Amino acid sequence: MKQIPLTHFYMWGLIRNELIANIMQEFADNGAEYLVFNENFGIRLATDESFEEIFLNAQKSVGIPFFECHGPYSRIYDLNEMEARQQMIAAHKKVMAFVADLGCKTYTVHIGHTRAGKTVEELREYTLDSLEQLLPTAEKLNLIIAVENATVPTNTPDEVLFYLNHFQTPSIGCCLDTGHANILTAGPGKVIEKFSAGIQKEWQGREITLYDDVVAKLAPHIVTTHLHDNNGFVDSHMLPGTGTIDWSKLLPQLRNCPRIVSMQNETSPYANHLSIRKMCETVNQLVKTY
Repeated sequence: MKQIPLTHFYMWGLIRNELIANIMQEFADNGAEYLVFNENFGIRLATDESFEEIFLNAQKSVGIPFFECHGPYSRIYDLNEMEARQQMIAAHKKVMAFVADLGCKTYTVHIGHTRAGKTVEELREYTLDSLEQLLPTAEKLNLIIAVENATVPTNTPDEVLFYLNHFQTPSIGCCLDTGHANILTAGPGKVIEKFSAGIQKEWQGREITLYDDVVAKLAPHIVTTHLHDNNGFVDSHMLPGTGTIDWSKLLPQLRNCPRIVSMQNETSPYANHLSIRKMCETVNQLVKTY
């Protein structure tokens, strides 16, 4: 069986600086080999000059490596941000340089949400410009920018493919989010009224684009993946095996993706009341089984 590194997310935004090392140690004590430098760490790094030293001291005291990064998103950090663009670009470049030094391999980004008065096609121009500015930095740092699929019109699997096909470079790929893919997978009872209010708002009453097999569609470009589960209608970041995803089918698909370099556990322990031990044991066993 192809061995792919497994990395773990955490809700670092809820953790005081003094406790960062404690949580890192908790992961290490429960069998985690790698962690994800997440979007909250990135925002803190970009906005607080003291955070770099705080983070490095914590990480070095525990010794657990960070293998992947999820770049900042939302607020002003999405790629289709229209107003604070140079601030957004500068923040991403700063975080990219830092995590490359940490040894991270991929840098996941969000395209962004729909925006009032703008069509999907109009918003593409902002995302294209952002990627044109960021890809040279990624190439220089030996990072892969991983564009994440989501559940809104601006970042469906088709939209992700648009960018991957536009930029013919190994410095860009796809972060396959399993929960988002499950929501946009066709199946019985997939009617707009069942989707979460947030998803319905983004689609503005239009028919939601559904797919027979999101993984197969994106497989040639997948470099990393967010592992979490849901009921097919709400992006709840449940523990794998507690929702409707067939992991016995999905994980072999992911292992066979030609460019894949990691899998990332993106379960939400906060929203689902999970201990680090339970999360690590469950996801570690899952990827070993399939």
